[in-house]
Amino acid sequence: MWTSLNNVLTGLSGGWAYAAVALFAFLESAAFIGLVIPGETAMLLGGVLAATGHANLPAMAIAGSAGAVLGDLAGYGIGRAAGPALRRGRLGRWVGPQRWHSAEDLVERRGGPAVFIGRWIGLLRAVVPAAAGAVRMPPGRFMTWNAVGGVLWASTVIGLGYAAGSSWPAAQRQLGTATVAVALGGVLIVAVVFTARRWRTSRRAGPAASPEAAITVGAGAGPASRAGAATLRVGRPAMAGALLAAALGVIVGELSDNVVDGSGVTGVDGPVLRWMLGHRSPATTHLMMVVTNVGGTVAMAIAALLVTGLLAWLRRWPEAMLVATVAVGSAVLVNVIKPLIGRARPPQVDQLVLQTNQSFPSGHAVGAAAVLGVLTVLANRRLRHTLHKALIAVAAAVTVTAVGLSRLYLGVHWASDVIVGWLLGGLWLTICLTATTAWAAASGPARHAAQGQRP
Repeated sequence: MWTSLNNVLTGLSGGWAYAAVALFAFLESAAFIGLVIPGETAMLLGGVLAATGHANLPAMAIAGSAGAVLGDLAGYGIGRAAGPALRRGRLGRWVGPQRWHSAEDLVERRGGPAVFIGRWIGLLRAVVPAAAGAVRMPPGRFMTWNAVGGVLWASTVIGLGYAAGSSWPAAQRQLGTATVAVALGGVLIVAVVFTARRWRTSRRAGPAASPEAAITVGAGAGPASRAGAATLRVGRPAMAGALLAAALGVIVGELSDNVVDGSGVTGVDGPVLRWMLGHRSPATTHLMMVVTNVGGTVAMAIAALLVTGLLAWLRRWPEAMLVATVAVGSAVLVNVIKPLIGRARPPQVDQLVLQTNQSFPSGHAVGAAAVLGVLTVLANRRLRHTLHKALIAVAAAVTVTAVGLSRLYLGVHWASDVIVGWLLGGLWLTICLTATTAWAAASGPARHAAQGQRP
C-alpha cells in the first residue's frame, strides 16, 4: 500500500500535490484511515515532492498542517456528536476496544497534552480526536493543543521528507521510533516537573501542604491559589519548550544521519561551496573575516563570561547560571560530536583560513545561535517596548546567520555543517530555557506559599 501511495503522490505536481497531501492528512483522523496507512507516509512523500522540485516546501508544510488540524477537528466533532454510540457501533468495533480504551484513558488522564501526544503516536493519532470529543473535552482546549500538535507534526515530518529525499523509506522506518521517543520524552518531562513541584511544595510550604491548604487551593482563595495560578502560567511555556526541544532533537538526529550516510541535506553542500567560490572578492573576504572573528567561539566565550560575571555581581544568580550553562554546554556538544562524526572539511585549496580538525558541526554556528540566543532572551525580558525587543531579536538573527555564512564563504565548512550547527545551538538553548522554566514552575508554589505565611 505504501508503494501505491508513493506512485500516486510522486505522479502529482503543483496544486494537486498540495491537495492530495492535505486530503490524506484530513482523512487520517476524520475517516480513521490512519489505522490502515500511517499518516507520516504521506507527509514524508510531500517533503520528497518538494525536494525533487514538484512542490514548494513552505506551501507543502501549510497544506499538510491545515489537513492535519482540520482532520482532527472533524474527528473531534464526530466523537462529540456520536458519543458512546460511536464506540459501540460498527466503526467502533472496527477500530477495536483496546484502541478506544487507550485513547480515552490518555485523554482523561492527560487532558489537553494528550491531544498533542496522540498526534505523534501512530496507533493513537486517528483515534484520540474522536475520543476527546466523546469525553467532552472543552472545544477551546482541544483546538489549542490540536493546532500546536498538527502544525508541528506536519512541518517536522514534511521537513524530514525534504531532507531525506530519495532515502525517504529509511526515514519512514526511523520516524516511528523517533516520534514515540518524542511523546514519551514530553510525558517524562511533565512528570518530572509535576513531581518536583509537589516535592518542593511539601518540603518548604509546611502547613500550606496540609489537607486544609489543599481545600483552600481547590476553592481558589489565598496565596496558595495564586501560587497555583502562577505555576500554571509557567508550566505551559515549559511544556511548549519541551515539545519544541523534542522536535528539534528529531530533526538534528535525522540530519546528522544524512551527514553520516552522505544523503539528504548533504546534497546542497557541493552547489553551495561552488557558488561561494565563484563570488569571492577582496572586499567581501575582508568583511567575512571580521564577521567570523566577531562571532567566533572565542568571542562568544568572552561575551558569555562577561555577562555571567555582570549578572553574578548583580546577584541575579539564575540568569548567570543560565548563560554559563548555555555557553559551556554548547562548547561541550561541539567537541563531543566532532570526533564522533569525524567529517572531513572542504579541500584545503578552497579554504581562506586553514582548519584541520573535524568539520561537523560548525562550532561557530552552534556557539553563535546558543549564546546570542540566550543573551537576546535575557535582554528582551528587561525591555518593555515591542519595537526594541523586535530590533534586538532581528539583530541577533542577522548576526547568527552572517556568522554561519562567513564559514561557508571562507571554505572551512560544508553547508550542512552550518545548518545543523544552527539547529543544534537552538536545541541546546531551548533545553536550557525549558529547564529553567520548569524549575520556576517547581519552585514557584513553595515561594508563594512561604510568602503567604509571613506576618
